[in-house]
Amino acid sequence: MLLKRIVRSPLVHFFVLGGLVFALFAVMNPGSEASGPQPEKIVLSPETASLLVSRMADSLERPPTSDDIRSAMEAWAIEEALVREARALGLDHGDEVIRNRLQQKVLYLAEAPAAAQEPDEASLQAFYDANAARFEAPGIVSFQHVLLSSKLAREEIDEALAQLRNGAAPESLGAAQLIPPIFEEIPLSAVDRVFGAGFAQQVATLPQGQWTGPVSSGFGPHLVYLYQYAPGELPELEAVRDKVVAEWRAEQVRAAREAFVETLLSRYEIEMPDADTVTLQ
Repeated sequence: MLLKRIVRSPLVHFFVLGGLVFALFAVMNPGSEASGPQPEKIVLSPETASLLVSRMADSLERPPTSDDIRSAMEAWAIEEALVREARALGLDHGDEVIRNRLQQKVLYLAEAPAAAQEPDEASLQAFYDANAARFEAPGIVSFQHVLLSSKLAREEIDEALAQLRNGAAPESLGAAQLIPPIFEEIPLSAVDRVFGAGFAQQVATLPQGQWTGPVSSGFGPHLVYLYQYAPGELPELEAVRDKVVAEWRAEQVRAAREAFVETLLSRYEIEMPDADTVTLQ
């Protein structure tokens, strides 16, 4: 009687049915129980392998051997596995180096087409005309100067100037200084780097062939003898074509980046705190 009740039990029917299902699965999927979960694949495509070999050849400066290629591919597989493991562990989140690298790669993809553009002649000429100051050859000056003490009164400065005009030796006048007393054929921009902004333009407007001044700098008043001034000149486009093309491409890259970022941001609703409420940690 007990056996009959067991055989008729719905629970027994459930286990028997479950066993049949597992048996059927085992028949249709041989070896599945033994193999366990299938590992994630790491696949090196022929294209990526070729790229690895090309980079290796550039660094080795010789054709890579089979061992070189095998080692490079094994290193790639190790790197790929480590990167996947790092991502699985969330190690890429909040890492400033990784964030910066990803940002650079996305911007590179956005800028690459612009960087490869070739301007037509009209566009290049228009860009050259609109940005002539970038390509102008700098003005050149040659001069001698005497640095005076900033404590001198105007009458004393005029007296020193009169002595120079009457043939006094420049080295016999003026304050001690580390700046060279004579500059020959130096660009105006270089003069400003030595004496401060605006000094070069003051010197360029002085009469040539005589001592004059004072001209003020951050060091004090200077008496100056201008030997030569040659103003900057704008060369013909052909003479600076390569530089103009490079500048034009850089402008296209900047425009492409700005357009890409603007389009990208439009896809998001951005929430930020008021700048006045942000405090230093």
